[in-house]
Amino acid sequence: MRSPVTIMLPFLFALLLAACVQPAPVSAPPQSAATVEPAQAASTPADGSVTIRFGWWGNDERAARTQKVIELFQAAYPEIQVMGEPNGGTADHFQIINTQLAANNAPDLIQLGGNWPDYQQYLEPLNAYLGKQLLIDTPERFDQTALIPATRDGSLWCVSLGTNTLILAYNKTMIEAAGAELPKDLMTWDELLDYGRQLKAKLPQGVYPFVDNSTNTANYLSFFFQQQGTPIWTLDEGGKSYATVESARKWFQMWADMRAEGLIPDADTTATYGETGADNSALVAGKAAIGLIWSNQLAGYQAAMTDQLGAITLPRGGENAYAIQMSQCIGINKASLHKEEAALFINFFVTDPEAGAVLGTNRGVPSSPVVRTAIADQSTEADAAVYRIYNAIADQMVPQGPNLPNDQEFVNELRLLGQSLAYGGVTVDEAAEQLIELIQRLSAK
Repeated sequence: MRSPVTIMLPFLFALLLAACVQPAPVSAPPQSAATVEPAQAASTPADGSVTIRFGWWGNDERAARTQKVIELFQAAYPEIQVMGEPNGGTADHFQIINTQLAANNAPDLIQLGGNWPDYQQYLEPLNAYLGKQLLIDTPERFDQTALIPATRDGSLWCVSLGTNTLILAYNKTMIEAAGAELPKDLMTWDELLDYGRQLKAKLPQGVYPFVDNSTNTANYLSFFFQQQGTPIWTLDEGGKSYATVESARKWFQMWADMRAEGLIPDADTTATYGETGADNSALVAGKAAIGLIWSNQLAGYQAAMTDQLGAITLPRGGENAYAIQMSQCIGINKASLHKEEAALFINFFVTDPEAGAVLGTNRGVPSSPVVRTAIADQSTEADAAVYRIYNAIADQMVPQGPNLPNDQEFVNELRLLGQSLAYGGVTVDEAAEQLIELIQRLSAK
């Protein structure tokens, strides 16, 4: 269903990204190739035919979209074959990639997230390809601010696949059937919890107002700590955490109280759902009315449900903490024997209008104005909800911060800590202490 809302996408997202980040130098080569169409970018393989591999994470829908773009690329570049390697969920993907890197058998192209600095030693710096194979060095083709989160030490290390942000998705059909009002954007934490209490009184037995998102998404925790003025990790002084036991205690106590009030599922029900995607979500399963997801996941969650979904912002409170961030990026394995061909594929993936039409917003709002223009008339209700949220948080945005070093280990340990707290293995105070110890340990590695 097309959205009745008309969005000036190129202007809107260039503006939003500019509000999120401050310009930083990204050295770009001469722009002699900047007017070349993406499918005709310079450089062809010398040996006539090569195969490159691309590893990513995501559900079946993402795999199908990605494979279609691979086919389009191969039609444009018949001398280059691309072998797609979908690796399931995020944790599975990085476990596979880590094993492959250790065995020197990793793909030529690797999908990464905000944890890309953990893999910097394995990545090829991309500056030498800008303006040649990678035609992303002009604002007409690519938002230059989208290059900043993946730039370090004067080099670009991976290319943004789009932007996204955290949102609260809600089951509109369920809430309306219960006779409750729909939730609103920009509620405070207290207002959100009060809304949950009102909703609980009207929901069927065994259905909870909220998914337990206390420790299954580290970014939600980070959002709260940022609001408290105690960010988990910054680049201050070469890398510094301001996280405090008090902030951790507030977070864990809030969720413990929600569990005691029946606003979130019990520990056993929560443990049933991994909350890594629509296929293991309490929201999709109808066990909860409201849950935390990434904005680029909204369409996929909707596709997995017959009930209608809506979306609102995260709660406001304290300091500004909302980041429109690089959702994922593609980097080139520095051990690849076909780096130029890999760079050509990245360029096609992020700047070709036909490829963009296939990918849509599955990996986030595209960073190419050309692609955004091409998909503007494909806007769905889910897309329109995301665009509305981007507008709603415009005055609360902050630059995208760095991930804690050893990010995937932090994600895994945080989930285990949350389970221990839910089952009574540790108290709130003990969980708070252990969280800060974990942050300190991982940042010192």
